[in-house]
Amino acid sequence: MYLKNLIAGLLILASISVIAETNLPTSSKRNKNVPPADSVKLGIDYLKQYIQPNEMWQSENPEILRLVNGLIHFAEDENIDSILVRIDRFRKQKDVRYITRSPQNVSDSLQVSGYISYPVILEKMKQLDREIWNGVNLQSIPLSKAMQDRLNNRPQPIAQGDEKSILELTGIVLPDSLKDVKAIPDTTAQKTNSFNQLKKRQELRSRLLEAARIEYNKKLLNNMDAELNAYRNHAVRVFSDSLQYKLRDSLQVQNEQVLVRYNDSIVNLVNNNFSRFVQTLQQHAQNDSIGVWVHSLTGKPTQIWMRDNLRSINRLYIKNEQNDSLAVRLMNLDKHSLGIAIDDDVTFNRIAQRQSRNHEFQKFKVDDKLTKIQKKFEVVAPWDYGGNGTFGLTQTYLNNWKGGGESAFSFLVVLKGYVNYSDKKIRWENSGELRNGWIRQGGDIDQTQKNDDKLAMISRLGVNAFDHWFYSAEVDFMTQFFNGYNYPDKTRPISTYMSPARTLVKVGLDYKPNKNFSLFLSPLTSKTVFVRDTARIDQKRYGIAEDRQSLWEPGMNADLKYKIDITPQISYETKYKMFLNYQKPFQKFDISWENLIVAQLTNRISMNFMVFLLYDDNVTFATGKFDANNKEIFKAKLQTKELTTVGFSYKINKHIYKRKKIAQ
Repeated sequence: MYLKNLIAGLLILASISVIAETNLPTSSKRNKNVPPADSVKLGIDYLKQYIQPNEMWQSENPEILRLVNGLIHFAEDENIDSILVRIDRFRKQKDVRYITRSPQNVSDSLQVSGYISYPVILEKMKQLDREIWNGVNLQSIPLSKAMQDRLNNRPQPIAQGDEKSILELTGIVLPDSLKDVKAIPDTTAQKTNSFNQLKKRQELRSRLLEAARIEYNKKLLNNMDAELNAYRNHAVRVFSDSLQYKLRDSLQVQNEQVLVRYNDSIVNLVNNNFSRFVQTLQQHAQNDSIGVWVHSLTGKPTQIWMRDNLRSINRLYIKNEQNDSLAVRLMNLDKHSLGIAIDDDVTFNRIAQRQSRNHEFQKFKVDDKLTKIQKKFEVVAPWDYGGNGTFGLTQTYLNNWKGGGESAFSFLVVLKGYVNYSDKKIRWENSGELRNGWIRQGGDIDQTQKNDDKLAMISRLGVNAFDHWFYSAEVDFMTQFFNGYNYPDKTRPISTYMSPARTLVKVGLDYKPNKNFSLFLSPLTSKTVFVRDTARIDQKRYGIAEDRQSLWEPGMNADLKYKIDITPQISYETKYKMFLNYQKPFQKFDISWENLIVAQLTNRISMNFMVFLLYDDNVTFATGKFDANNKEIFKAKLQTKELTTVGFSYKINKHIYKRKKIAQ
């Protein structure tokens, strides 16, 4: 009967009507001739003319006007659920951007690394021109056929003694006394003076004609040399200009490629931040709640508020045909989902025993003839898991203390866990560590400060190679949870969740003779440092370029882990890690060395002493010194952390057993 009532109640529950409650007021007298959309627009226009600031109409309650104005914006704009759905569809698409920018719109192109300014391009062109002129031999430049023909057809020099050519070509004008000079034979000469004068006139004529010939030949040769030099200089100029234009075009193409890469990196960075802030606004919009009434066919309705950030449980009573009540619990899973469960106080009636019958059983005796049963299965425990947790705190209160000092309060939480698998050939080790510590000190610096924050996960898979050596691959991830600051300045964080996040992927050999010692040598190691929130975190502090979100380095890694129990209550554990960058070997390296001493005072109280040394070439600190360009010098430093904690501790160490068939 009860099962029948339960089925009837569930059938009634299936007929529940869920009505979404809305806050928009409805008019009791609506004009049936006006469509709903037109009535909404009519109402918006009517309300706007009164709520806008004017001298005639004023409100005694500005708050109600603000609410009405918000209602108008809600009616005018697109429904928020539609906006959220469309944004989700947009975000699920691949290779889409919210906003973009053309490389030509990069305003600070001169500050982009690799970009060459136009004055520098001109200087490079001039330098190339100088190198060409300094290195060319003009005499080695070949002549064209036309130039050779012109040289072959040029006027020829005047031969010595060719008076006719001299008088025709040089343009010399002789005095009348020298135009026609003929020597008088000695036999006909009557006077010695007349002969000498005639001889002098003839010598003077010869000298003038020879000087005119030499000058003509010299001009002819100079003109030929000038024409050859002009031709060869023009050839060199054309060749130099062509190389300069090619150099200019090449540098301009290089500048365009540099701007495209730089602009793409900035656009991707802006879109990542844009998407993150849009997601923040989406979460803020989804925090709004919706009232829903759940009705049964009989009984009192129940109201449930559908929201994302808070769950609530309500009880609803439904009845079947026999008027039996069945309690049902309703819980909002999120803004759009509702969970239904039968109440815990529902009981079932079992059939009572009406009669019994006694039977006598004879004791079973094993036949002595049976041989010994051979074992077919064995119990193995390949999986084991465990961990430990520590919680410690320190509190100091001082008031009018003559010796001086400040009140302080601090606490530290450390959680460690592991899940390991091991058989004869394969070993899979997984571990995680969470550390978080805070301190609050009184006095002038009255603020809460973080003194420890770590989230680390390591997974190593190994296959037995020989003896105690394993071919192994490991993924090592580390980041922090909360914002870190350069205290006491809390205006700008220097670290936050996933900013930075360090991931190392290692492949190599692991020497593991026992569970307390491990030496992992990985010549193939990939190190990645990622900063998620570059809008607030300066990624340059961690060696990442200004236009990047991540840094990748190849290298070699060495991990050493050793643990020893000094006494049954005191143990010592050390972890040493070293990463050597292949890009700059023996110049860039990382060292991490953690030493931990644990003293178990009681079953639940322990004392931990930890010394942590860290050196990373990519993490730099200001030195307070400046270079020649007045830029502050940053350099890597050895980082040291020491913690002593006394607090509560709890350990877990369990195995997962399974049955394994024994080969016969």
